[in-house]
Amino acid sequence: MRAASFSSSVEFSAVVRAGLGLSGRQLGRYLGVSVGFVAQVEAGHKPLPLALVPRLLHLLPALPPPLGQGPVPPPAPVPYNVLLPLPAPEPLVPPPPTPPDAGVLAARGRSVRLRLLRQGTALAAAQARAAALHQRRLALAHLLALPPPPEAAEAAHLARWLRGLTTDLTRDDPAPAARAAALRLLAARVAGLRAELAALAP
Repeated sequence: MRAASFSSSVEFSAVVRAGLGLSGRQLGRYLGVSVGFVAQVEAGHKPLPLALVPRLLHLLPALPPPLGQGPVPPPAPVPYNVLLPLPAPEPLVPPPPTPPDAGVLAARGRSVRLRLLRQGTALAAAQARAAALHQRRLALAHLLALPPPPEAAEAAHLARWLRGLTTDLTRDDPAPAARAAALRLLAARVAGLRAELAALAP
């Protein structure tokens, strides 16, 4: 893969960064430039210096196909949608002997609806964060498997950068198992609130 296969340095930088789940700060740290410079390149305000192209080219094998031999991104999870229709309520057996107090049910419904909105919004955000962290873990594993550049200085620079990425990921996701459990519990709470709100419907 040659840099010329990209239409511009804007696309070249953005494709590498997005494909590896890198922040602008992380890519800038690898290239030896500021995050502001990366933003200006990707906005088309400045060209990518030719001297930096070899560093980006070294990362291409870690990109997902067809650009590289890295991991195929997992299918994006369908995030929770707060506008999803509620499930059909299960019939009460036996039916209540007297009509329920509509005011009590309405008050409870308003409370549950508000909690569902808050919890559902939190679930959608947690799902997006989990997907981004998963992409970063996959990309980091393939970056760590890349052969080092032949130049000793470049190899040392790449090693330092990869240690930094590992530190970043550990800081951002210190307890993956606990985070996954929290996501499952949050999804269960949302499912319970949806079922309760459906059962309260007149």
